[in-house]
Amino acid sequence: MKMNAQECLRIGRYDKNEAHCCLWWSGSGIRLTAACKQLTLEAEHFAVEHAPWLAVLVDGSPVARFPMLPGKRTYPILDGMDRAFPHEVTILRDSQPTPDEEKPIAFYTIESDGDIKAAPARAKLLEFIGDSLTVGEGCAGPRGAEEWRMAWLCNAAAFPTLVSEDMQAEKRVIALSGWGAWKSWDAIEAHRLGAVYEKLCAAIPAGDIPYAFDGRKADAVVINLGTNDGNALKQEPDREAAEKELTARCEELIRMVRRRQPGAPVIWAYGLCGYDVEKPIRDAVDNLTQSGEPDILFLRLDDCMDDVGSRQHPSRAAHRRAAAQIEATLRGLWSET
Repeated sequence: MKMNAQECLRIGRYDKNEAHCCLWWSGSGIRLTAACKQLTLEAEHFAVEHAPWLAVLVDGSPVARFPMLPGKRTYPILDGMDRAFPHEVTILRDSQPTPDEEKPIAFYTIESDGDIKAAPARAKLLEFIGDSLTVGEGCAGPRGAEEWRMAWLCNAAAFPTLVSEDMQAEKRVIALSGWGAWKSWDAIEAHRLGAVYEKLCAAIPAGDIPYAFDGRKADAVVINLGTNDGNALKQEPDREAAEKELTARCEELIRMVRRRQPGAPVIWAYGLCGYDVEKPIRDAVDNLTQSGEPDILFLRLDDCMDDVGSRQHPSRAAHRRAAAQIEATLRGLWSET
C-alpha cells in the first residue's frame, strides 16, 4: 500500500499550498497508523553541508534516529513488525533548519506491505517558541562534543516532544539555536524570534515569506527564550537600558503570539540554563498582566546546573525535569477552564 505523505496527519507549521509535504522546523513531520511488517519513506533534503536527521516514534516512544543522505532516497522506517498489531507511527525532523538549506526537507510517499492511514488529530495543540533548548541541542551525542553539528540536536528527546507525548497533544515548534527574544548570543538584534514568527520559516530562503496563520490555533503557547539574551546583555555597556529593551521585546513577542493564537494561555518558561535575565522577562509578564492581558504566566524552570549533554547543553534528564514542570503548569491551567 502506498500513501502520499501529505495525506498523513501533519505536524508543525507548513504552507497548505506547497507541492509536497515539507518539514521546515524542528519537530515537524507526519503521523500515521500502521499495521504492517515493513514501512518505508521516500524523502529528500536540500542542505549542502549539514545532514538533517530524522526520528521515528512508535506509540510515542523513540525507536530510531538517522541522518538523511543526499538526493531523493527511500528510507526504512520499520521492519520485522507484526501485522496483527497496529501502531501509531510518527516521523519527525529531529534537527533544526540550517543556513545551507535552500528548500525544506520534502516527504513524498509512505509505502507499506500492510494497512496505513492518517492518524487522528489529538484534542490539544501546543506551540513552542524558543532557542537551542527548544530545538533539543545537546540531547544527543557525547558530553564532550562541542562542534555545531546536527548529530547533536535531537528534538525527539527535548521537552516539546516530551510534553506533547505525555499530554497526548499535537505540537508546533518555532525555534532557532542561538536566537533570543531581544538579541542572539552574539548580540545580533535581527536574530530574535519576534522578527521571524510571522514568516513561514525565514531560516530557509524558500520560507522567507509571510505565514498565513490559516491552520489550527494553539491551545497554549510555551516560550523558552532568554538564555542567549543573557549572553548578549553581558556585552552591553548600559545594562539597565538594555534590560528595558529586553523587556519591551518580550512584551512585543507575547502580544504578537496572542494576536496570532487568540485565547491561548502563554507560558514563559525560563531558567533551564540560569537566571541571568529573569527580572526583565518577569517585568514583561507583569506589565502585560497588569494591563489586563489574561493567562500570561512566568514559569521558573529548574537550573540544569552541571547536568549537561553535548555542547554543554542540558541533558535528556534535565529536559525530562523541565517537561514535568511545564506539564504541571498546563494541567493546572486547563483544570481551571
